[in-house]
Amino acid sequence: MSLLSNQYSDSKNFMARIELNRRFSTNPYPWTLWIFDQIKFPENAKVLELGCGNAILWKSNLEMIPDNAQILLTDFSEGMLEDAQKVLGQASDRFDYEVMDAQQISYPDNSFDIVIANLMLYHIPDRKKAISEISRVLKDGGALYATTYGRDNMKELNDLVKNFDDKLFNSLEPLARAFGLENGEEQLSYSFDKVEMIKYVDSLEVNEAEPIINYILSFSNAKEKMDENKLRRFNGYITDILEKNGIIEISKDTGIFIAKKT
Repeated sequence: MSLLSNQYSDSKNFMARIELNRRFSTNPYPWTLWIFDQIKFPENAKVLELGCGNAILWKSNLEMIPDNAQILLTDFSEGMLEDAQKVLGQASDRFDYEVMDAQQISYPDNSFDIVIANLMLYHIPDRKKAISEISRVLKDGGALYATTYGRDNMKELNDLVKNFDDKLFNSLEPLARAFGLENGEEQLSYSFDKVEMIKYVDSLEVNEAEPIINYILSFSNAKEKMDENKLRRFNGYITDILEKNGIIEISKDTGIFIAKKT
């Protein structure tokens, strides 16, 4: 987990990826609002988010959170939890925080009504153990909300980088192969009685070079291989494409699994 720990020691890399998607999305309804719409809160809901990152999901939906919900935000990174509290600002006292490994959830059976795993299950080494743990701490009738990618997500951007230098790695495909839209239902079905997938329809139309460059540099492999000279050439490469075509169109393939205990 050391490479992952370095990459997500705080929210800087995470936000570079969020910004590209946020600024150039063709769907006028934001991803974070759409996710929140899928979540059904029972009365006095006890909620656990695993891998909360910088809490952007909650920051985007502060006015929609039920007053009687008890929400525990967790992450394996202390730095992420610190960033989460900064992002939430005056609302940070509305939440509890805890460093936690999803493979060993430190709560008794039947503790939560809702567990949220937003773009994170594919990072977990023993995913079967983590999913079993999530099922264990959910109450009967509770639900897991787990978002992820499909294997063709942002394919055009992956191809663009590969055409510049096939040794620069920025594809999210390995994550989708670990836990993606194509195989997530099968993995969740071992521990849950009912699994539903809903897709979020979106694409990107990017007309600036810098957000693409920041996105690529958010991947440790690319950053390590991008010296000053190569970075300058990469910037010129992206700029030339934009000058020729006006925009770079990038397809998206994202969605959510809703897994329930009945």
